[in-house]
Amino acid sequence: MNITSEIGKIMLFLIAALFLTACGADVGLGRPPGVTQAVPENARPNNVISTLPPLEMKQGECAIFLWAEESARPLVFTQNIATDQATVLINGQSIGVKRDQASEIVIPGFFARQSFSSREMSLNVRLKPGPARNLYEGIKIPSGILTTKNEDKSENIIAVSGLLGCNLDT
Repeated sequence: MNITSEIGKIMLFLIAALFLTACGADVGLGRPPGVTQAVPENARPNNVISTLPPLEMKQGECAIFLWAEESARPLVFTQNIATDQATVLINGQSIGVKRDQASEIVIPGFFARQSFSSREMSLNVRLKPGPARNLYEGIKIPSGILTTKNEDKSENIIAVSGLLGCNLDT
């Protein structure tokens, strides 16, 4: 019996066990948008952000688009930078949220930090835009966090990335 071979087998078994345990664990920031779970009949459903439909932009408009950082990459947030309104899809309904606060201006109308609210929820957006500030090519947003707070004070956190794009066709 080779002791090195036996130790190798034990180590391989432990690594496999840890991997399987981690894959089966319910860890992370919660369920991705659009994934449903069984809810007790007496429980009130949580506000769940899900995929928005495509947005048609008029000539000259610029908008922020944020996709959830998951395999399906659902579009979860849009905002025309000419307004203080953003759109999210909550429990299957398109909800307009009004900006309450904004800071860390990137370009006029585009802020790295924004807070929005509606009757149903509040929404905080923290973005880390890329260094390029060229509207003709778009401004990349490699990372960000979208946090929703519901009436019952529960929070959902979604890692996002996206871009600010403009319809500048003449």
